[in-house]
Amino acid sequence: MKNIFLITFVILIVGCSNSPEKLLEKGDKFVEGAKIEKALGVYQTLIEKFPDDTLAQNAKYNIAWIELDKKLEYANGFEAFHDISENYAELEVGRAAQNDMENFARWLINKTNELRSDTTTTEALHTIDYLINNLKDDPLLAEALYLKGNIYLNDLKDHYRAINTYQEIIHKFKGTNFEPMSKFMIGYIYANVQNDYHKAKPVYSEFLQEFPEHELAPSVQFELEYLGKKVKDIDELKLRDN
Repeated sequence: MKNIFLITFVILIVGCSNSPEKLLEKGDKFVEGAKIEKALGVYQTLIEKFPDDTLAQNAKYNIAWIELDKKLEYANGFEAFHDISENYAELEVGRAAQNDMENFARWLINKTNELRSDTTTTEALHTIDYLINNLKDDPLLAEALYLKGNIYLNDLKDHYRAINTYQEIIHKFKGTNFEPMSKFMIGYIYANVQNDYHKAKPVYSEFLQEFPEHELAPSVQFELEYLGKKVKDIDELKLRDN
């Protein structure tokens, strides 16, 4: 009788440890400990063992975020969000997935900057390119292109691709604040990076003609006035230093 009680007790303990709640909790702890593959295994076990339990959707949601944030598999993560939000709109996890979809472009921009700060430029470009190529109607597209231009200019020192990207913004996003900013950057590259003053001058002149009240206009005027001169030869700057 005693042995039967012990066996029953052990079965209950094992059963509880493999409940949907316990599995979800276990997976979450693995994520907190940066044990991503173990977390994926536990979440997948929950989904396979309890496919009809609503917590299976929480596991799918957590897997989606691992795909996005850790593996940089943006298509997989976004598709998972779509499925959860469409099929479980009445649940909190469904509403969370819908919210994540609506803010996906902003998250991609933030992720790009995070990857840049970690000096993983290839992954940063992969991330911003996913936004540009797959979210073509998003209001943040101009900002995304401008960020890509800055990556080419500052991180990769690829001035030619930077200019091409800024020119794309000028062509596609007239009337946005990124148009004058991009024109300024093109002039800046010509004048201060490539030392091509013949190309810089008309770009700066067009800027002042098109955007005379823009906050960058004084900087452009200064650049034009002292185009081609070295800092040590500019009297105005000498006076400031003194």
